[in-house]
This record gives sequence, structure tokens and C-alpha cells, in this order.
Amino acid sequence: MSLKEIAATARAAFASALMFLAGALIPLAGSAIMVFAPAPLLGYAVGLPHPMRRISVAIALSSVLVAAGGGVAAAIAYLVSFGLAAVVMCHMLERRRPFELIVFSATIVVLLAGTVAALTFTGSPAVLVQAVHNQLVAGMMRGESFYKRLGVDAAIAPDTQAYVLDTVMRLTPAIAGILGALTVLLNLTVFWRMSGKQQRVGYTLFGDLARWSAPEWLIWPLLVSGFGWFIPLPAFATIALDCFVCIVGVYFCQGLAIMAFYFKQLGMPPVARGLIYFVTLAQPVLTVLVGAAGVFDLWVDFRRLKPPNAAARNIGNFL
Repeated sequence: MSLKEIAATARAAFASALMFLAGALIPLAGSAIMVFAPAPLLGYAVGLPHPMRRISVAIALSSVLVAAGGGVAAAIAYLVSFGLAAVVMCHMLERRRPFELIVFSATIVVLLAGTVAALTFTGSPAVLVQAVHNQLVAGMMRGESFYKRLGVDAAIAPDTQAYVLDTVMRLTPAIAGILGALTVLLNLTVFWRMSGKQQRVGYTLFGDLARWSAPEWLIWPLLVSGFGWFIPLPAFATIALDCFVCIVGVYFCQGLAIMAFYFKQLGMPPVARGLIYFVTLAQPVLTVLVGAAGVFDLWVDFRRLKPPNAAARNIGNFL
């Protein structure tokens, strides 16, 4: 390796490690910074000679830096999360895969690796579930303490607290999946913009996202997982619930694409768009409506993307 390449490797590794450690050192804002830990690695490797070798060396150096700053446990967490995600993204970008497949593959690989690592560390599924439960209880207690310091009484009744904890525990896999997919998507977006778009990857990773739609066959897993809630076996009902929430998350993205399409048609200023997106994310009723719009877009075709088909009697033909 030349001196220039060694310097580039060090910069990418240091930036990734620093972003990861920021999650533990800086409250709130650190978590937002940590999400982008794979981006420097992708910028250093993708589209350049020997990309897998380059990213592997950078990840190895990053893990050493993380271990020096946060310990061995932190380095392992880095490797099975952001490091592994960066490797999968790099590999699939080099193979010219669509961004949907990259997001899905990287998320699944990281979730599986993280689950195996967590089970290895805790020793059994029961201990892992109890550890997650304890972390949630501690988080709720910290939240109550924080609001008390602000003079706000945010105490939750024991029954309500138990219900919230049970619901969050059941939805933990879905929440982890959605957050993982969002992390991969954000890093792909940052890399896409910083690398001059298709100049580095050799193909169009993101097209016109305002015209993006989920595959039509996804409606069947949505229906199956929805009916799965009524399975009398709690374990299978929980799996169905998590699958349903993850699929609804995909349709919510399609609903956002519908909004973006009409914002573009109306020439709405970016500030107004951002404000509406923020309100949509913050207001549960609007979130549900946008997700429902994504689902019904299969039949209504709000953006008129499908050619008219009188034989199929598409509802959108008559609107």
C-alpha cells in the first residue's frame, strides 16, 4: 500500500470509529451521528480497485480504534452491526444490485448476526429477553426522572407501564428491523450523494423516488401477517405482528413517495415539505393515513403510474 492509500484508510477508519463512539459519548445527538458510521467506509471502498479488501482493512482498523476507546464489547458490537452492514452494502453495490435488495439483505444479515452475538453473550433466549426488559424499564425510569427535573409529573400508572412494556417487548424485533433498514438506506443515500451518484457505482442506484412503489406481491404477506394476529399461539401471533409492522413500514414509505410526487407537481418549497414530513411523522393519525395511502395505491394508483386497463377495471381509471 502506498502512503496515500494508508492515509485514506486511516481517515475512513478513524471517521467511522469516531462516529460509532459518539453514540456512547454524546447524548441524543451522538445516536444520530452513529447511524452514519458505515458511510466513510463505503466512500473509501466502493467503485475503487479491490473494494472488498479495502473495506475489510478499514473495518479491522476501525474495530481496533473502537476497542481502544470503548472496550472489546464495543468493538464486537461495531463489527456485527455497522461493520457487517458496510461489507454487505459494498459487496452488493459492486454487483449493481437495486437499493431495495441492498436494504433488505444488509438489514437481515445484521439482525441475524446481532441476535447470534447477543445470545452468545447472554447465554440463553430467556436471559436475553430479560436483559431487554430491564433496559426498557431503566429507560422509562430515566425518562420519568428527566421530566421530574423539568417540573413535569410524567409518572405512569403501574398497569399502563406494564402494558407499554409488553407491547414494546413484542414489537422489539420489528422496531430493530425498521431502524436497521432506515440506517442502511440513510448510508446509501449519503454515499450516493457524496460519490457523485452513478459515477462511482456505475449504475443508477436511486431513480425518481417520488415514483417508487413497493412490489405488488407484498400485499399478500401483509394480509397473511394481518390474519396471523388471530393465531391462538402467542409466539406465532407475535411473529405475525412484527412482520405486519415491518411491511406496513414499507407501505408508509410508498405513502411518503405519493406525498413527494404531489409536492413536486405543486412546486412546494423544501421548507414547507420538510415541515409537513415532520408533522406526518410526529402525528400518529397522519402516519396511519399515509401508510394506508401506500397500501391502497395498489388499486387506486394515486399517481397515475399505471397505463389505463379497462379489462382490469382499475379504480384509478375512473378518478
